[in-house]
Amino acid sequence: MKRRLALLALWAALMTPLVQAWWQAQNPDADPDALVAASGTWAMAWLAVAVVMTPLARAWRPLARWLWLRRAVGLAAFAATGVHLWLYVLAMRGFAEPGGEWALIADEAFTPGMLTGWAALALLLPPALASHDGAMRVLGRAWKPVQRLALPAAALALLHMAVVHDGLALALALAGVVGGLQLVRIFPSSRKA
Repeated sequence: MKRRLALLALWAALMTPLVQAWWQAQNPDADPDALVAASGTWAMAWLAVAVVMTPLARAWRPLARWLWLRRAVGLAAFAATGVHLWLYVLAMRGFAEPGGEWALIADEAFTPGMLTGWAALALLLPPALASHDGAMRVLGRAWKPVQRLALPAAALALLHMAVVHDGLALALALAGVVGGLQLVRIFPSSRKA
């Protein structure tokens, strides 16, 4: 019961900025581009946290007891990506004739900045779909490679952030943290904790 309450509290905390963005988008005076950028930043933040939890726990053993929260953080990243996509569609609606936003989205879908975002979303979909106990049982050991799709998704999302949202400094900082901590996977600590 305590774990369930902790998960609910975590989800409430992680979803709060996205619910605020969703709510602000209902205001006709809202800046859709700012909301798209903000929701993308939250999605990237949660994805970065999800992919560094394991290496952090390997580097500092006391964090290992919190790894059970990783799935919730990863799903929050996927939910934030969904909000980001929804806000993007709304922003494109502001530039198009009624019903023409999909043509605009298709026109820019294969530009490098947008293609990285779509590819990141495609890579996040399998881990999100497989993030329940039943899928884990069915997949068995094959579940780990599915979960690891979050790493290339994070790399693509960082490229998307740098190119599309003019977030080069933030993307580089996150890339340094995520990449540096992934080295723990490659070069694990030899000391016993």
